[in-house]
This record gives sequence, C-alpha cells and structure tokens, in this order.
Amino acid sequence: MRQRIRKGILAFSMLMFPLTFFLLSPYVIILSASTGVINGSAMVFGSLFLFSFLFSRIYCGWLCPGGAVQDMISGANKRNWNSKGKNVSKYIIWAVWFSLILLLWMKHLPLKGDFLFLYKFDGHYIMIYTIVMTIIYLFAISTGRRGMCHSLCWMAPFMVIGETVSDFLHIPRFRLKPKPDACVSCGKCTKECPMGLDISRMVKSGNTDSTECISCLACVDICPKHAIGFGISQKRSHSLEQETILRKKEN
Repeated sequence: MRQRIRKGILAFSMLMFPLTFFLLSPYVIILSASTGVINGSAMVFGSLFLFSFLFSRIYCGWLCPGGAVQDMISGANKRNWNSKGKNVSKYIIWAVWFSLILLLWMKHLPLKGDFLFLYKFDGHYIMIYTIVMTIIYLFAISTGRRGMCHSLCWMAPFMVIGETVSDFLHIPRFRLKPKPDACVSCGKCTKECPMGLDISRMVKSGNTDSTECISCLACVDICPKHAIGFGISQKRSHSLEQETILRKKEN
C-alpha cells in the first residue's frame, strides 16, 4: 500500500512538472542571479537543504518529478547505474553551477527576493522545459535506473550536504535501520532499490547509511523478514554497529 501511495504521488508530481519546472530550474536561477534576484527556484533549493536536516532525501523518493520520469523509463532499461565515479560527476557539475550563482549574487548586491521572478509560461519556457525533459529521458534510457539522479542532478547535492551537516551536528534525521540478524540474504531489497544500491550487503554490515539513498522505503516494504526498519535517529558509527553485531553473535 505504501509503495502504491508513493508511486501515485510521484505520478501526480510528474503531471504537474510543466507548471512546477520553473521552481526547479537550474537555468532560471542563473538568469535571476544575474540581475541580483533570489527567485523561487533558489528558495526551493534552500528549503530542500534545510528539509534534509531532518528528512534526508525523502523528496527524491517521494516528490521529485524528474525521479518519477526516470522510474517510468526504468522499465526499458533496468541496468544499475551506481558507482563512485558515476556519482561524483553531479557534485562537480553542482560546484561549478552553484559557484557561478554565488558570484552573480555577490556581483549584484544588495539582493532582492521575488518568488515568481521571470515566470512566464511562453515559448521560451516551453523550449527550456522540452530540452531538460529530453536530457532526462535520453540519459535515463541510455544509463539505467535513476542515472540522472546519480550523475547529473543539480538538486541532490543540496540534500546530501544537508544530511552531512545534520550528522556532523548530531541532529537526528530520517534513515533506514538495519536488523542484520533477521536478514536471510534473499536479495529482494537490492533488486527492488530504484537507485541500484546493494541493500542486502548494507543490511548485513549493519550500516545502511548512503548518500545515494532516497528514502523511498521500497526495500523496507519488500523484505519478507522485516530486516529493515526506518525512523528518525542520530548517525551511529560503523564501528559501533559492527561491535553490536559481533556481541550478538558471541551471545
């Protein structure tokens, strides 16, 4: 039931994407910054950063229209697109893009806020939307499951940095909670993960924290032994988790 609700929300988000694209655009924020304006997309990205302090990357798994498009396309290419090299590219792209935005803001101080700045549903808007949708489609169909999330997404780094700051400040946030003793290594969780993570191995190790996890809970719902829980909690050190597992085995 939970996954049907999640997929329904994603489907609605995808249908609304032509209207909400303006608030998620990596291009409009640059245009706005070049005139000293903090526009709607800048406010949304900032909100996602703060939101991730407590709720991690739930947005990616439950609300992101770009993710919904990729999930739909994954039926044509179920290849896993997940590795350190493939994942790091989005941070490089993000660093260059965000640095440009900061430079433009600094150049045009003082800044002013305008949530709907440049919002016009015209031919130019439709052209940009079409280009971005084409990139998402072609990249997803050629790479595999959520390939753009792994390699190109300009929003994911905001949330990953938010998660990192949250853990550094010892702020409890939403995360998976493994139960290694209950895991029977059936591999269903790994097969179900839309991000291509090796969930089974992560559960067995007692450490399910991953910057690529989008908190979709597909692994939780597919596990026949309920070996994966979830909730709000602080980050536990991997060594502590391993020590706990070894102590249980000794007993």
